[in-house]
Amino acid sequence: MTTLLHLDSSPRPDSVSRRLSGEFATAWRKSNPEATYVYRDLAADHVPHIDAAQIAVMHRLETEGVRDLAAARDAARTPEEVASWSVTWPLVEELLAADTIVLGVPMYNFSVPSTFKAWFDRILIAPLIIDPETGRGPLSGKKVVVASARGGAYGPGTPRQDSDHQERYLRAALGMVGVTEDDLTFLHAEMTKAVHVPRLARFQDMAAASYEAAMDGARTLAARA
Repeated sequence: MTTLLHLDSSPRPDSVSRRLSGEFATAWRKSNPEATYVYRDLAADHVPHIDAAQIAVMHRLETEGVRDLAAARDAARTPEEVASWSVTWPLVEELLAADTIVLGVPMYNFSVPSTFKAWFDRILIAPLIIDPETGRGPLSGKKVVVASARGGAYGPGTPRQDSDHQERYLRAALGMVGVTEDDLTFLHAEMTKAVHVPRLARFQDMAAASYEAAMDGARTLAARA
């Protein structure tokens, strides 16, 4: 059965990234009424930061060349490793079970929120990283949509385009686990600060147009999924 995994990372209950990811999820569920829907709020239910115990397990997997997921599931040895791995493995299984993934990820200080980074650091284990010989991994072929909100404008040709470490990071990070350019879509709502920052008020029309385009994109993508 088709499954959608929906993650949000903004701490704001009515954030723009949450609205965008929610619009995609609502439209997707209408188009796939029999499908499974899994939601995780990374801001309300924090994923603990990666710790020494998980790093020990990951180093062992890498040293031993373990790429088999069944073997990795039982790779923890000490009580500390077992406790840490019990946090990580359900996150891995959620990803493996999903066919489509929508990530609500605002730009924070040119990059991503620590809530999202903590989650990604947990799931980036050796068996999920692409095989260097084939360029594929267990997550290859999954469709990923990033619902993004940015306070300024960071697109090509803008003065701050070189400061966009959000999309650049996500493309590189998701590429490590086999999400290709063909399967990855970004929906950016830009200039969101124009609503409440007086010096940016002249960009409110630009912000509204960007938001509407992103919302339309979310509905269109979901209908095709």
